[in-house]
Amino acid sequence: MKKRIIALFLSLCLLFTACSGSSEMVLRADELLAVGDIVCTWPQAQIFILSQYSKYTSVYGKGIWQVEMAEGNFESYIKEGLLDYLKLLYLADYGARKEKLELSQAEQSAVSRAAEAYMQALGEEGRQKTGISREAAEAAYASYARAQIFYRQAMINGQVEISDEEARVISIQLIEVEQRVGYVQTREMLKDLEAGKSLSEVLRGQDGVSSRREQVVRGQYSQDLETIAFSLKEGQWSPIITQDASYYLLHSLSAFEREATAQHKAEMEKQARDENLNRMLKQLADTVQLIYNPKRWEAWTMQQYEECPAVNFYDYVSELIK
Repeated sequence: MKKRIIALFLSLCLLFTACSGSSEMVLRADELLAVGDIVCTWPQAQIFILSQYSKYTSVYGKGIWQVEMAEGNFESYIKEGLLDYLKLLYLADYGARKEKLELSQAEQSAVSRAAEAYMQALGEEGRQKTGISREAAEAAYASYARAQIFYRQAMINGQVEISDEEARVISIQLIEVEQRVGYVQTREMLKDLEAGKSLSEVLRGQDGVSSRREQVVRGQYSQDLETIAFSLKEGQWSPIITQDASYYLLHSLSAFEREATAQHKAEMEKQARDENLNRMLKQLADTVQLIYNPKRWEAWTMQQYEECPAVNFYDYVSELIK
């Protein structure tokens, strides 16, 4: 769930631009960003920064932050993605509050337990080095929890019924014949195949002819080829299909791949739900003021967290994800 949402966050990063000069609202020096009246303070932001630092440093070592990439180094790459993540996290928090999706008593208790566990892991030294307080930790977990509620509601609203026919996966033998071989020769091959000759026998010695087995879903090929492929009964050969300077012959090996269809159906339903969440976030972004403090964001580096405990915010969110 967490990885999927983070991926979705990053896919929407172009929704936002900095607008720190807005006359409607001004951030204080210890505030990083605001979505409407929802504010992410600098101590709250550091909770997520420290999580990223701890995650990558524990796997790759401290030198990872200086690794050069196509555009800048690894640190600048992570910083850019993290800022987008924070903007969208607090946008989802705003959306939850706007829809009156408040935390239940049980969820609030889970937030409190997560904050307590995080602060214990951070320790006194970590608190002094970052300025992260129990209040900041609890606010960060509460925003995260409300965002999860918003996502779940969006998924419910985005539920769609995908039929087995829409998701159907078929298995075919596809023979591609270069047009230089000729239509007449292709027709002779088709006659032999329909008469029961083996594929290896028919294709033996043929130049400019290739064959492959494939599982096919709708939208994978042109509409003409797809229409014929999905109309074939199991064991049936197609007529000659002319397309892209080639002739094609299709043989239906299976008109309904049960397991593959079920998997494809689940993927289509997930895509529909994600698209609905995209739309909801885009609608929110179009109607609410989002500002951030670029001076505060640009002033920090990962190096300043070298002496901090390796604490990961996400180690304590299991009760907040349902």
